[in-house]
Amino acid sequence: ENKVRSVRNIFGPVPSRRLGRSLGVDVIPYKTCSYDCVYCESGPTTNQTVKRRSFVMPGQVLEELAGYFRKYPQGADAITFSSAGEPTLYQPLGELIREIKKRFPSLPVVVLTNGSLLWDPQVRNDLMAADRVVPSLDAAAEEAFDKVNRPHPSLELATVMEGLRAFRKVYRGQYRLVIDHKLFD
Repeated sequence: ENKVRSVRNIFGPVPSRRLGRSLGVDVIPYKTCSYDCVYCESGPTTNQTVKRRSFVMPGQVLEELAGYFRKYPQGADAITFSSAGEPTLYQPLGELIREIKKRFPSLPVVVLTNGSLLWDPQVRNDLMAADRVVPSLDAAAEEAFDKVNRPHPSLELATVMEGLRAFRKVYRGQYRLVIDHKLFD
């Protein structure tokens, strides 16, 4: 039951110190991201973009989750949006989170994000239904941001930071900002 399982859009569960058994949801094509971070364990970004798209139908993900929980009724402690790319690039993210919350109300929904698109009001709105959002900020100086995150040309550090602040003001769930790999509430 604790074996890592791979399906097209879900994976795990993955053991997590903070979340227990975290069932991953990946709705982004491999290495589709707004950044091309020098440290990314998944390797170089092959599709750098800030354009949100519906890469997979929400119904397909819900079907995979339902199949997993039919087979493993107690198979996770949390459902976590994470991927080898940026989850907020998924255009129907809010719709999918709300449907997951309806169908699996006892499980917290967590979104791990680089935070680069939080300047977009629609992205902020989509994340409102999540129980916990964990954005990251690797650098607070433009030169370091450009060197470490190698952002999409349209992204500026000031815009990213303003998005983080704007989201923090309106979001009522658990907000855990990771700054240079350290966690802050």
